[in-house]
Amino acid sequence: MVSFLVSCSDDNRQTTHIPDYPKPGDSSRVEGALRALTNAINQSSSSSAYAKRAVLLLAMGRVSDALSDIDEAINRDDNIGSFYLTRAQILRALQQPDKALQNAQRAEILGIDTPELYALQGDLLQQQNQFDKAKLYVAKALQMAPYDGEAYFFNGLMAARQGDTAQALVLYEQSLRLKPRYLETYNQLSSIYRTLGDLNSALVYNEQALRYFPNNAKLYYGRGMIYHTEGKLDSAMIYYQQTVKVQPNYYQSYFQMGLISQKYRNYYSALANYQRVLQLRPQFPRIDTYIGYCHEQMGQYELAIAAYTKATSQNATDQQAVAGLWRSQRRQYAQSSYNSLFLPDTVAKPITPTRSRAVLDTTRVNISTIQPKQRVTTNSSDSLKRTVKPLN
Repeated sequence: MVSFLVSCSDDNRQTTHIPDYPKPGDSSRVEGALRALTNAINQSSSSSAYAKRAVLLLAMGRVSDALSDIDEAINRDDNIGSFYLTRAQILRALQQPDKALQNAQRAEILGIDTPELYALQGDLLQQQNQFDKAKLYVAKALQMAPYDGEAYFFNGLMAARQGDTAQALVLYEQSLRLKPRYLETYNQLSSIYRTLGDLNSALVYNEQALRYFPNNAKLYYGRGMIYHTEGKLDSAMIYYQQTVKVQPNYYQSYFQMGLISQKYRNYYSALANYQRVLQLRPQFPRIDTYIGYCHEQMGQYELAIAAYTKATSQNATDQQAVAGLWRSQRRQYAQSSYNSLFLPDTVAKPITPTRSRAVLDTTRVNISTIQPKQRVTTNSSDSLKRTVKPLN
């Protein structure tokens, strides 16, 4: 990260002292430095003061505020390479690698020649799958600073993205030895071991990171994912809740809590978490399908139909949303109809009258009943008497 200068001043104004760059975990010194920088901006409004405050805000995790400050610094003076380097770092944190790379290249044109810049460019290039160029920049960074842990980390990222997990682990370990306080190295190591099924190692690296960064939401989320993978859902829920306690807008954690609640058939809690995801990240993949499912299971079919309809309009290939819409429409109709076999728009066919049997009017017809003979006489001398029952 761009070096944090000890003080800032303006030639035409009184010098304002700014304390040494504090550790992110030292909240009192961080707030003191932030107040000093804000005071300097109020006194001088110089571009360097905005740039220095942007660096501090980035370290504090206030990325959007940092971007506003560095944009203001560049608007006031657009010919300083370190400003563009800072903006590249901020844009990378905002997951905008294309814009970040443009700013990093601008910083290089303006004369920035540091391992930090080259390592950053290597990372941004490997995100765009330009591995050959990325290797050149990372190699240049290592040549200038052979003990730069961050450069080893980006080398590890390239190895991991190219499928060489073993080499990535070696490079991450080297990065950790050189820079034990680099958060992303711990996250990557923990994530790789979780993917490989070595959950004990994943927990070890996560725990080590929490010692250095006890208030980092990403670490709590990672620990929740480890327990989630292991099937320990109650423990996972605890760390997901801790994640949003530290960082309330961590939408991934709300989604995982929704999945666990849905697993336990606690659809009310699942719905609340999914709706929070929708609020924080409207474009979250298939979130309307999950919301529709919760409404459906709670018997709220009208709301389920609305959510499923929205999901299918955004993605017609979402088969779960299509099936959910079909179920919800029929269940809704079943609530207001005796016949649940038909949809509301189904028209019953008219009943064709069948031909009835002709009924015989016995009052108008004379019927002669045949009476059987009661005695049959033969020619023999003996008489044979037989009793014959009348026909039914």
